[in-house]
Amino acid sequence: MRTQKQARRFGARASVLVLGLVAAGAVIAPASPASAAVPGLVRVTATSVSNSTDFHSATATCPAGKVLTGTGYELNGVTGEGVVDDFRPNGGVAAAPTAVTVGAYESDATALNWSATAYAICANPLPGLVRASTVGASNSLDFRSVVANCPVGKVLTGAGYELNGVTGEGVVDDFRPNGGPATAPTSAASGAYEEDVFAGNWSDTAYAICATA
Repeated sequence: MRTQKQARRFGARASVLVLGLVAAGAVIAPASPASAAVPGLVRVTATSVSNSTDFHSATATCPAGKVLTGTGYELNGVTGEGVVDDFRPNGGVAAAPTAVTVGAYESDATALNWSATAYAICANPLPGLVRASTVGASNSLDFRSVVANCPVGKVLTGAGYELNGVTGEGVVDDFRPNGGPATAPTSAASGAYEEDVFAGNWSDTAYAICATA
């Protein structure tokens, strides 16, 4: 049985742009810059089986011809006893991401049935869309922080993270894009703590989904 967990837990909610329908005979307004810039935007979900096993994983994959622009996840039924260890978009520096995988562990043993849901926000191909990543140092320190930066000339559309080696004993406390109301984001920072004292070496990876500005 693991020791009583310390109070650190990160939760994220997926968001989706809903495209309005125009009634027949209505006057069609010009497309706004936001809707014109991200055509074909949809949300896709995938949910793992619901049972009482320690680990659950789900992968949400974009429809054929679309790419991944944003991500989200949800834990159902575990009531504060689950932590998301993997929140990982696929792709790479030369390949547009098209799916996101969510993996979650029980932080303390529980007999509850629970599941994990992955959310993928997908759109028609965007110019220059890639996935960048940065792997942090692997050691036994209690806290580590890592930043994934978009390549020069690209901006951030989505992000993810991955904990390696800590297996349910690490919790992401910070999952933060840079930028502001007048500045486009260009990086994503991930900071993680040990939930309980853990002597093994572990690391944190940050992922940034980036497109041409």
